[in-house]
Amino acid sequence: MGQLQGKVAIITGSNTGIGKGIAEVFAKEGAKVVINGRRKELIESVAAQIKADGGESLAVPGDVTKEKDVVALFAKTIATWGKVDILVNNAGIATHTPTWEMSLEMWQSVVDINLTAAFLCSREAFRFMKDHGGGRIINIGSISAQTPRPDAAPYTATKMAIEGLTRSLTLDGRRFNIVSSVIHTGPTASNFNAARGGAGKGKTPADFIMFPHDLGRLATLMCTLPEEVNLFSAIILPNHMPSFIGRG
Repeated sequence: MGQLQGKVAIITGSNTGIGKGIAEVFAKEGAKVVINGRRKELIESVAAQIKADGGESLAVPGDVTKEKDVVALFAKTIATWGKVDILVNNAGIATHTPTWEMSLEMWQSVVDINLTAAFLCSREAFRFMKDHGGGRIINIGSISAQTPRPDAAPYTATKMAIEGLTRSLTLDGRRFNIVSSVIHTGPTASNFNAARGGAGKGKTPADFIMFPHDLGRLATLMCTLPEEVNLFSAIILPNHMPSFIGRG
């Protein structure tokens, strides 16, 4: 029996990359996973593969920056499986644009997907969990919240804000046994860093890119701790990553 047997987990942005990796690990641990993203054919493919591997999954397409789609996502999950135990706010986008060239539209699009979507999903999770014994919310942050890359103002700002959102959710959730945590991740195989190649070793140890399943294992740990315990914040990064630990 898996560590998450019988749990119902919604993972946003789970059609690729980190979200997909977390969903696959959760499913192997016995959770019923909801695959969410904007591309219907892609999320259905991921859900079908999880089922083929012996897991339980539900594909729910939608844009989590839109309130009606978020409400529908939770309604469909609860109608299908009766509950939501875990929410992973993973959906997000990065930018590689100098501040002086960034349009307001581009800024707002990053804020919408990286921050507002996490709020909307967390709000809906609270609305169910507070009346049903609690649950777990995991927000996917970034080490950019501490050490940003150049030309990434909205990404850095929203990932710092995710830390603040998680702190507020933790405080607000205590009376309802809703536990919120944040994972700040270094380079992980996803569309964000596709140009650098896939997961695993590069030409040097510093080029290593983590596997999405590594984050899935960490998220599983967060979700399987006793309900009185919160691994509130975790940083996971390649051991030889040069820009985060150590100085020249």
